[in-house]
Amino acid sequence: MEEPLWRTPAGCLAPEHVYRMAGALGAELQRLSGRFGPEAVAGLVPQVVRLLELLEALAGPAGAESSCRDPAETLLRTLQSLRGERRREDAAAPGAEDLEQKLSEAQRKEHVLQNQLAQLEEENQKLLAQLAESQSQEDSTLRKEREVMLRLKEVVDKQRDEIRAQAHEIVCKNHDTEALQEQLNRFMSMNEDLRHKLAVVQVQLKSALEKKEDLETMVLENRREIDRLTRAASGASPRLNLDGAAAPVEELQHQDWGRNSAPSCFSKEELKQILQERNELKTSLFLVQEELAYYQRELLNDERIPSFLLDAMKSTIKKQQKKIRAKMLGTVEEPASSDEDESADCVDSQPRESKIKSLKKQGGNLRPKRG
Repeated sequence: MEEPLWRTPAGCLAPEHVYRMAGALGAELQRLSGRFGPEAVAGLVPQVVRLLELLEALAGPAGAESSCRDPAETLLRTLQSLRGERRREDAAAPGAEDLEQKLSEAQRKEHVLQNQLAQLEEENQKLLAQLAESQSQEDSTLRKEREVMLRLKEVVDKQRDEIRAQAHEIVCKNHDTEALQEQLNRFMSMNEDLRHKLAVVQVQLKSALEKKEDLETMVLENRREIDRLTRAASGASPRLNLDGAAAPVEELQHQDWGRNSAPSCFSKEELKQILQERNELKTSLFLVQEELAYYQRELLNDERIPSFLLDAMKSTIKKQQKKIRAKMLGTVEEPASSDEDESADCVDSQPRESKIKSLKKQGGNLRPKRG
């Protein structure tokens, strides 16, 4: 067959090409009939003729009838010639039966091959279906894996965020712990200071109690001494009428004058000093009692008072003490210096020497004076 003829495009196909194709097909059919016998190509001739007619009708509408007749007649003549050659060959060739057997075997093999081809096509279809199914399964598997990966990524991101949040929380808690540790250290130092101050206050309280006992003892001794001296002074001298004398001295002289007939050993000024000293001792005793009550309130109070507030309270108590002392002694309140305040605040300071004792020592050398 001519290769360029059969490669002609469909748009360029003409009736001449169809005629040439019909001639080529007739020659090929004749060759096949000469090789395998006219019966091998007898079923193909009508189909080829119909196909050529259709091609001629498609290639050119004009002269279709004449063109259709020529290939058909050509094919019929070819078929008749093939049959005649077949008969001549059958008559001439003694081995026609062998050819028929070979033809039947070839047909049987062709049938077997066609069956195998059909089976192979079925298997191919099945394999294609399985391949498509496997591809769909792979696609679904990939889709599922992708979904699983996305979920895992979301979980990992969420856990990472949680870990970061927990790390930040841990850092904040560490800062809080450090701050609490610093506060604890400050509280411990404050506790130590308060314990030290409490010990100092207890020592001061103890010294104040001792001072109170000493003052009470001194007051009792002074009272006894004053009673004895007033009895001694009032028993010997007549009643004194002095202008401008203090009220406590006049009352003492009016009450105790004439009780004792012993000679008087003290003058009027000395008695005034004794009475003033007694009042001062009473005032000191009252102030010590107030200070003792203050320290007792401080010890019984559970709240921790700051040092500046405690100093302010102490200064207020000092002012009140000064006012009380001035009222009880009948003197004018004078502003005290810082040295005097410090000496007044000192709890452990020793009391000053009593004038009564000094006068008692000098009592034997004094003579009674007449009014």
